[in-house]
Amino acid sequence: MSLRPLLALAFALGALGGCFLSPNVPPSFRYTCKADSDCRVLTCRGDLVAIPEADAAGLQLAEKCDDVPEADKSKFYEARQTCLDGLCEYPCELTATACPAGKGYSLCFNGTCATACGQDDERFPDPDATCSQPQHCVLFGDEIELDPIKKLFGGGSGGSGQSQGQGQTGQFKVEDLLGTGVCGIRCDADDARPCAPGMYCGGAMCLPDCANPEATACADGSTCFAPPGSDFSVCLPTCDPAAEMPCGEGEICVPGINICLPTCLGEDATLCEDGQVCDETLGICIPEDLSTGSDTDATTTDSETGTGTSG
Repeated sequence: MSLRPLLALAFALGALGGCFLSPNVPPSFRYTCKADSDCRVLTCRGDLVAIPEADAAGLQLAEKCDDVPEADKSKFYEARQTCLDGLCEYPCELTATACPAGKGYSLCFNGTCATACGQDDERFPDPDATCSQPQHCVLFGDEIELDPIKKLFGGGSGGSGQSQGQGQTGQFKVEDLLGTGVCGIRCDADDARPCAPGMYCGGAMCLPDCANPEATACADGSTCFAPPGSDFSVCLPTCDPAAEMPCGEGEICVPGINICLPTCLGEDATLCEDGQVCDETLGICIPEDLSTGSDTDATTTDSETGTGTSG
């Protein structure tokens, strides 16, 4: 079953094969802070403006900076910092879609948009020196285990973890991350902030799986959903099938489980992946070995009425 959050996560990690593995200029500087008002917004023009000044000027968050006319780019911002652990950070939850990748923030790590470290050991033999304290360079393969990341790619614990990267390198292996890292704070460190809703601390890094007993509970208005055939789960917003517009474009409110998922029907239909078929009753892609009306861990459907119920 295709799920937008999972695809977005795969894209975020796929970026590691491109810009993330390209050294950014150290140090990965962060402003110190005591409150959000000490931090800044990043305008669509690329300027950092203090939050009090930005609020006074009425700067607005842009849906996409590329769509903002050049003359207005100083009136909109791409990202807004928050004071976290005494540093001004760009916050994120599951994916890096809210992170300013053009400034070197290519991965969402433990609730903050992270910059890379550890690539240039000749110029910077101590990778921790390129991070702002209390952060340090959390290395892949050393502190961050690679097997969970392979599973996110669908490579499994014994697979290569190959993915089609978005950027410079095409295909790459998760093993390519060895020796690199991210500036951040381990989620199991003393006084570390809890993982985002639906995520649990997997040693050093927060990982998605809301069904894990150690995961942070899903936020109000969301529910934990495990797609059939998947070995992990995500928090998804709940919806009312009776509402006029319960979901966004290209999505359908699946009856019974009452969550919005990409639909395989209509003009904005999502193409089903290999091994999946479009269930015309539910309006979503399901594994071929499941048929409408059969019991699944997620949904059962009454074959006569087409009404879905939680199973």
